[in-house]
Amino acid sequence: MGQTAEPGGTLIRKMTEADYPAADRLLMQLHQLHVDGRPDLYTPLEHLYSFEEFRQLVCDERSICLLAAAGDTVLGLCIAVLKEKSGMCNIPIAYVEAMIVDEPFRKAGVAARLFHAAEAEARAHGARRLDLMVWAFNQNAIDFYQSLGMTMQRMILEKPIE
Repeated sequence: MGQTAEPGGTLIRKMTEADYPAADRLLMQLHQLHVDGRPDLYTPLEHLYSFEEFRQLVCDERSICLLAAAGDTVLGLCIAVLKEKSGMCNIPIAYVEAMIVDEPFRKAGVAARLFHAAEAEARAHGARRLDLMVWAFNQNAIDFYQSLGMTMQRMILEKPIE
């Protein structure tokens, strides 16, 4: 994937090791959303990925790591991993691990551009489907992904045992 920009100056590009500080900040925003929404499952962290883990991720040819930026300002990111389901029909998929747009830049089309860029990259790598998991508490994300044509694949139910 080359760099793609639109007239407003937003650029979608592949992440590099140098993007770690900005990516770490955004990934921690996403993690905090999960900590707040499901404190019974998520615990506060200092970093979601160490620098070395991040470096391995962005250098892995099976990863799609995209960043949206306007000049020096990082607006958002999308991280997806290319997989094949074993034990099921071996259909190549791209699994979105993380998608986040910084709060001040939400509702401006950045997430949709990141999503479509990730979809195009996944298609170029032979993926036939884009999968992701979204928590039930995050109705904004559910509505957003459905607006992009995603449909429910399965439900995971839970019941606390007290």
